[in-house]
Amino acid sequence: MAATDVIYMFAMSLDGFIARPDGAIDWLDDYPADADFDFDAFMASLSGIVMGRSTYDVVRRHEAWPYAKWPCTVATTRAIDDLPDKTEAVAGSPAALLDNLRSRGANGRTWVLGGGDLVRQFIEADLLDTVEVGTIPVVLGNGILAFGNPLADVWLDLEFAKPLANGAVHSRYGLRRGTSKA
Repeated sequence: MAATDVIYMFAMSLDGFIARPDGAIDWLDDYPADADFDFDAFMASLSGIVMGRSTYDVVRRHEAWPYAKWPCTVATTRAIDDLPDKTEAVAGSPAALLDNLRSRGANGRTWVLGGGDLVRQFIEADLLDTVEVGTIPVVLGNGILAFGNPLADVWLDLEFAKPLANGAVHSRYGLRRGTSKA
């Protein structure tokens, strides 16, 4: 893991979903990213965020914008009114999204936040370096897939996996370059 990596860090159900079909993540309520997961250290390692539009819409339902510290690029083709400071809406390829962040000073670690379709595009463009996941011991049976569809074989190398006190598993993988057949 390099200080300039592009990372997809997220929580998913045991059967590979990041949210219910309607986008709800209520099933995570009993599994907060506590000190055992070391979420604070992860957040401190970031220089910028690329966020999917649906994730942005969910986050904006709350009063506070929790990402004010970082330049944020929202991947969207639709206009957004009243963007928070340091946040821009951008339509374009994963490379264009990263270029937008870097032009605004985010030259270190970038978090791809939310959306299996967005992360699939980063994988297919060979721009994702790391996958870090909290696997929650629940089977949802249906929902929003962690890696979208379709996705060809993509090989990863395990960097670590550790069980957490709450029953979840925290793991990190490095993507093998050039292994996507998409």
